[in-house]
Amino acid sequence: MKNYDFILKFDDNNHSLTATDGLSIKELSELLSSLYDAINVSNKDTLVLSEIRGNCYALNLTTNNELIYENLKVVHRKISNNDFDGLNKKQIHYAEKVKTILKEDLNLQAYDDLQTFRFEVNEINIVQDLPLFYYEISSEYGIVTSIGGRSIDGVSNVRINGKNYDIKISAKQEREILPYFKKNRLRLVLNKKISTDDKEVKSATLESFEITENETFSEKLEHINVSLSDEIFEAFKERFIE
Repeated sequence: MKNYDFILKFDDNNHSLTATDGLSIKELSELLSSLYDAINVSNKDTLVLSEIRGNCYALNLTTNNELIYENLKVVHRKISNNDFDGLNKKQIHYAEKVKTILKEDLNLQAYDDLQTFRFEVNEINIVQDLPLFYYEISSEYGIVTSIGGRSIDGVSNVRINGKNYDIKISAKQEREILPYFKKNRLRLVLNKKISTDDKEVKSATLESFEITENETFSEKLEHINVSLSDEIFEAFKERFIE
């Protein structure tokens, strides 16, 4: 029966690794265990660590199954190209384990005995798929500037000044918030739907609200106008009337 040798050689810029000064037993056992799972070796097949070579720190893996040998080549070629498309979770886990070892300024070369192929791994950049949105509960302050829905029985939404996203409210909340429409400044506790990509709030759901000021917006403007008028008159009197 033919055996196939596959070599994993760890090295650094100073070529300081040797057969007696290489990976720790902990690192090596975790690496080989994750590789074993990634290649999906069956009980009928063999994949063994047949030798640790002294040129730097080279692991000689031997298998009697050509399919396992080809899988070793495919996985390491894709990792060397930072191409993780098509790799399963166990293979991704193996790539992560290699990345953990390489963080100490090491590099990895994978090749066969005759060096008919050679894959070099210097840096691994695994990009995990992120969710499109995440949710966050926080407060917003403002005056409700729009309220309503597309139908009588449909979901209602409100918007507050300065914010360009809809806030979903229940029928009960709509009745409670309606008296303060375009009047009082409110504190709204919102469950926000936020885009992972640009961190923008896309929509929100109203959890609760409270009035922050009894005085309406129009009343405040009126008081500001009166106050300014008094100040202007006093300044004019002080300057021009003796």
